[in-house]
Amino acid sequence: MIKVNLVPAEILAKARQRQLLLQASVVGGVLAVVLVVISLVHWAGLYRLQNEYNYKESKLRELSAIVAKVEELEKASEAVRARLGVIETLLKGRAFYPLFMSEFARTVPSGVKVTSMATAIQGNGGLKLTIVAVANSNDDVAAWMRTLEKDTHFAAVELGPVAAAGKGYNFTITTMYTLKL
Repeated sequence: MIKVNLVPAEILAKARQRQLLLQASVVGGVLAVVLVVISLVHWAGLYRLQNEYNYKESKLRELSAIVAKVEELEKASEAVRARLGVIETLLKGRAFYPLFMSEFARTVPSGVKVTSMATAIQGNGGLKLTIVAVANSNDDVAAWMRTLEKDTHFAAVELGPVAAAGKGYNFTITTMYTLKL
């Protein structure tokens, strides 16, 4: 069977061209719609992110103000703590010498006379004592040394040179006194 096409080739070419143009415009339209939809999705995401950023920025400003107030209150609290520490130190120090002298007097045995005592304040809140005394016997010196070494307020007890002088013995003791409240 033989097919004969009675439609002229120009009309067929124009119809084919129209069909291709229609297909291309449909594909282009679909691509344009897809591009518009993608752009709208991106724009909506950007809009949401900008709103979220603005909300978080306003929250950050609020929290920054609160943090500044807290830091200011912490500084004030530290200043109050420092003042309180000074007051406590002064209150403890006010009774230091009377307590020290009563504790010291309890340690001196009856056969010992203290002729001089020098004190120097140490950085740890204690006193360095240099005591010059006269004892009736070596036993009185030894008894005082044992008493000082047993007492928890006295530390680093050292006996200096002991010299016989007439009926007594001259000696020097150095020690650290720390008041434990």
